[in-house]
Amino acid sequence: MDNCLNSDHLIGIRAKTAAEEVNRLRGWKRTEERFEENKARIKKDCLAVLSGMSAFSWEKYTAALEAKGYKVKLKMDASVMVRGYSIQSGNSVYKSSVIGRELTPSRIQETWEKMRPENRYGQMTPAERVAFALSEEGKNYLFPWGFTIDGKRYEKMVPGRVARVFDEESRLTEQSYSREECSSIFRTAFLLFAGYVDAATTFAQNCGGGGSAPDQNWGRDKNEDDILWARRCFRKAREMVTTPVIRRGMRR
Repeated sequence: MDNCLNSDHLIGIRAKTAAEEVNRLRGWKRTEERFEENKARIKKDCLAVLSGMSAFSWEKYTAALEAKGYKVKLKMDASVMVRGYSIQSGNSVYKSSVIGRELTPSRIQETWEKMRPENRYGQMTPAERVAFALSEEGKNYLFPWGFTIDGKRYEKMVPGRVARVFDEESRLTEQSYSREECSSIFRTAFLLFAGYVDAATTFAQNCGGGGSAPDQNWGRDKNEDDILWARRCFRKAREMVTTPVIRRGMRR
């Protein structure tokens, strides 16, 4: 070979370096990068499936993942308990312990418990609580709502779908009334929705409202759902708070 010798010194490292240089020049991703990206994607899908489950079961968990295009293989022991599982994406197989320790059989139910809205709610900031109550996920969950007015606390568990109605009605109200009026309307509507009719009437009047108070027949209709009832309470609250007080003078 014309006195030229092929050196095999550190051939493995040199081959890897050459392959990485080719990847870089052609814009290809390294195997390690692709592995981490796939693992992160699978973990995200696993957690999304868990968060959407009203009750945990392996059947529902595997079915939901397979609906996303994965293949799930459970490893059972003699007592038919799940001791391990793997998820196949394309030609690659990932063990649960590789995807994330919180997704292993010994910890997955605890992870699901922590993801439940009622357990997460206490750890949220006020802004996060509002965002969650208005989200699609939170529409059917009950949230504690309440106001302290003149030293007295008024509370009620309100479903997320009602919170969404109150938010929509508040945005409409903001287009026509001041911030102070909007706050008074919101509180009056809440008191009506929660059944504190006398408190709503007194509060609206103390805010300067002169609208007619609910009469003895006021209340939720038998066939009225949460959303319709909430909207009617808001309409009544607007009337109670924003109608000017009619002052009658002395007649000669």
